[in-house]
Amino acid sequence: MDQNVQVKLIIRRVPIQAAMSWLTKAWELFRQAPSTMIAMVAFMTVLSLVAQLHPVLAVFLVLANPFLTAGFYKAIVLLQQQKEVNFQLLFSVFSETRYRRTFIRLAGANLLANIPLMLLAARLMEQTKTGVVDPMTMFLLAVVLSLVFMLFAYAVAIAYFLNEQRLQAILTASLTACWRNVGALTLFGIMAVALGMFGIVTFGFAFIVIIPVLQIAFFLSFSAFFALQLDDSAPAVLEV
Repeated sequence: MDQNVQVKLIIRRVPIQAAMSWLTKAWELFRQAPSTMIAMVAFMTVLSLVAQLHPVLAVFLVLANPFLTAGFYKAIVLLQQQKEVNFQLLFSVFSETRYRRTFIRLAGANLLANIPLMLLAARLMEQTKTGVVDPMTMFLLAVVLSLVFMLFAYAVAIAYFLNEQRLQAILTASLTACWRNVGALTLFGIMAVALGMFGIVTFGFAFIVIIPVLQIAFFLSFSAFFALQLDDSAPAVLEV
């Protein structure tokens, strides 16, 4: 997505019930190109599983993930514009050189941010094996996990669609968007868990549809928070 101007990071505070509209609209977009959306998500899922086989592959995935995520989001925007999409769009952002430096820096920051998370997870695993789990370890793990999620939840979308290249501004905006809309995101998380339970009941077959729809819906939350598409039916507060 070519950008000619710097867009100010104006963040909306949306009502909690907005989360329900994300899923409804996500389903409508998914129905426009179900096979393409499923193929994209399946490829990224398989890639993440393969990356667990070796640390080098894991690093490669972290570096490639921002480009793949932006490609997936690009396809969603094209669906919103009633345009055709194809699987190759997933890799289209690799050729957009203006984003390479920003995405690589985001990947590096993500790696660093996950170090304390991995250390806490390893410590919790050791405590679980001994049968004595420290509540403080669980609390710290939950806090760090939440913080890392909020810092990077919308980082790729902010860098790509808002043409923001400053790492600190990207992470701050993502964190702020999550914090201001914790109610809507919590409801979205509850609905995602409920859909996940349905997926388990269907022996995993429903996940073929559920996961792409949830990922589309999450991108729609970005559109809502950063006022990319104003919805008069869901009044919100604009904040810089």
